[in-house]
Amino acid sequence: MPGLEDELPPIDLSGQPAIIIGGAIRDSGLVSPGDSGLVLISGGADSVALLLGLAAVMGTERLLALHVNYGLRAEADADQELVRKVCADLGVELVIHEAGRPDGNIQAWARRVRLERAEEIRSERQADWIAVGHNRTDLAETFLYRLASSPGVRSLLAMPPRSGRVIRPLLSLDRGLIRRLLEPDVPYAEDATNQDPTFARNRIRHELLDRLEQIDSRAELNIVRTRAELAEDEELITGLAAAAVEQALPQPDLGLEGSALTREHPAVARRMLRQYAERELDRPVAVNPRLAGEVMRLATEPEGGALDLGGGDRFLIESGRVRVVSGGGTGREEVPPPIQVKMEPASTAFGDWILTLTRTDEEQARRGFGDPWWAFIDGDGLDELLREGSPGLDHLSLNLRAWRSGDRIEPLGMTGSKSLQDVFTDALVPASRRRSWPVLVVEETVVWVPGLVRSRHLLVGGPDKPVLRLHARPPFSI
Repeated sequence: MPGLEDELPPIDLSGQPAIIIGGAIRDSGLVSPGDSGLVLISGGADSVALLLGLAAVMGTERLLALHVNYGLRAEADADQELVRKVCADLGVELVIHEAGRPDGNIQAWARRVRLERAEEIRSERQADWIAVGHNRTDLAETFLYRLASSPGVRSLLAMPPRSGRVIRPLLSLDRGLIRRLLEPDVPYAEDATNQDPTFARNRIRHELLDRLEQIDSRAELNIVRTRAELAEDEELITGLAAAAVEQALPQPDLGLEGSALTREHPAVARRMLRQYAERELDRPVAVNPRLAGEVMRLATEPEGGALDLGGGDRFLIESGRVRVVSGGGTGREEVPPPIQVKMEPASTAFGDWILTLTRTDEEQARRGFGDPWWAFIDGDGLDELLREGSPGLDHLSLNLRAWRSGDRIEPLGMTGSKSLQDVFTDALVPASRRRSWPVLVVEETVVWVPGLVRSRHLLVGGPDKPVLRLHARPPFSI
């Protein structure tokens, strides 16, 4: 490998390496005339080739190079000096950043430091993009690594030509060709850690790809071409899913319509769930076929259910709709404490519900009896309920409380009793609302579940009977 001690002549931008690499960069379509850009240069062959090719295509005045010295290897300072020579030969301005002390996973830390500093410089200089030197071989290796370690198509499509402001103009060139083009006239450094078999990527590079190329010398190219087809398919299906999500969210606060998911092909439905979850959580979300299938199954059941999305976040499926609950919440409203209904004409708050009590007569009561959001109580009804002398309406103790397991009611117009769980299920009340739904009781007898069912005890006895009229206003539209 050529080194600085070889006293190489200045790098020639009109030579064959610059012409071939520049042509590949131009054909990538990632660089336009008049662009300004920041180039990440480590001193390795790929980043040196990237800077050389970009200088040949754009000239040097609109380029800026960034080298990060991590200080992790004995050769780090030598690499920095090599980068100084390359940038000086090409006439490209160079910024050197000292990374400081590693924090946590070294590879993740190095990547974060490099990209954060690069974005700071790009923003300060108002550059159009940040160029990195990933090549076709990197693309194939990443595909194989993700195939083994990360299920799902999206993980296979890492390292696209453009990721936000980051561009990869060398993806059409393989690693071996890049090195042959540079040698012997253009200096570059070799990182000895690239030979260390303890790193999974190095085993893929030196063992797996070599064996695959023994089967077919075009293995690397075939992998990259297959990846390109997958990327096209993913773009199409993702677009279909995006359009379907918009149709399935007529009221975003209510969540996705489960029926819209079941109408779509499973591949589209799965991406609909992923896009919706990522929109709500503002983070990547993995939705595999098994999870998507469970969501769609629960969307057809009245009780619904909840499914984990990681990080404390969940899909909450209720009444045929799918919502996202974030931050470890249950999606359930807080359970209000029991409260006694005010007997004077007044309003009583139960959580976000409002119960209003007024006095009326039998004629007015019967006019409103068909509305489930109204209830009426008179002395005769209380006699039957309490099985003894009525305490009188003025001394009546009416209480609102939350539904309890085992609660039952004797519905008006029916014989026998019915559990409140069945009442909620039949009415398709979401599980998240049930514990905050008010239940009106006299002593421990359930006499009214507003909007859903009234007890047969709430009968108006006849003319001239004093009647209490109760009206419930829920915190949601009806």
